[in-house]
Amino acid sequence: MTITLPSNVHQVHNTTFTTLLQSLRQRDLKPSNVRSLVREMTTTLSKSIHLDTTGPDETVAVIVVLRSGLAMFDGFMDSLPENLSTAIYHLGIFRDQTTLQPVEYYNKLPLKPAQIKQAVVLDPLIATGGTAAAVVGILEEWGVEEVTFLSMLATPTGLSHAAGVWPEGSRFVVGAVDPEVNAKGYIQPGVGDIGDRLFGTIF
Repeated sequence: MTITLPSNVHQVHNTTFTTLLQSLRQRDLKPSNVRSLVREMTTTLSKSIHLDTTGPDETVAVIVVLRSGLAMFDGFMDSLPENLSTAIYHLGIFRDQTTLQPVEYYNKLPLKPAQIKQAVVLDPLIATGGTAAAVVGILEEWGVEEVTFLSMLATPTGLSHAAGVWPEGSRFVVGAVDPEVNAKGYIQPGVGDIGDRLFGTIF
């Protein structure tokens, strides 16, 4: 079955990433193994991102979506050239388990510095697309010119939702696309609750 993705979505086809994803789908992994896989997968995906800074003073904002995006941070930063200036920010958004709607609980973005024109968002999964859509909307309002959203795994529905918020100013780089979400909003077949798996909070 051929999946048609929005024009501002790029799916990375990489055999190394595919092998790592197959390992991540194993639900009996220890949290340390999950974190190691996510870091390596992020580094692999990051090679497909091209950040074109227009001047020596330009800084790229790296937006870490709490909590799962934390696991992608080191892998992403490892992939960047040493001379690239970055500023690190965090956004806290979770999905309400009843309504499946995004709830913002942490946002300390300052008045946007003039030298920040691009933002890269780190969030491992795009399921329903609600969180990703909220983040893109926040960053558009913040005043950046371009948002690159980096995710390991997504669904067509989630990508259509998120990519449609600001199509001219956002692009999505994803490693794989699974067919659907279930009634609880989890990607199927997916990788389970990635946050709980990363931080060992499954009991």
